[in-house]
Amino acid sequence: MKTQIDTSAPWYPAHLWPYTYTHGDIELLCFVDWEPADRSVGFAGNAWLIHAYAGGVDVVDLLKDQIVKDIEREAAEALAEGPTC
Repeated sequence: MKTQIDTSAPWYPAHLWPYTYTHGDIELLCFVDWEPADRSVGFAGNAWLIHAYAGGVDVVDLLKDQIVKDIEREAAEALAEGPTC
């Protein structure tokens, strides 16, 4: 079951893109800063993880570097296919 994202909540960072990261039975509600690709200058696009919530607590500072890289890569790929918000 996917997390329902209530973008009308006052704490929702409106300038960031939501992305739900799932690994096994763990689900994190992430917010990334995203820059879409600009092929005219050779930029493939990128996402930068800003927040990662588990049970309402931001755990971004507790994540291993490899997990952060995985989230950023997966979020960039998903957003490149078309933002859902």
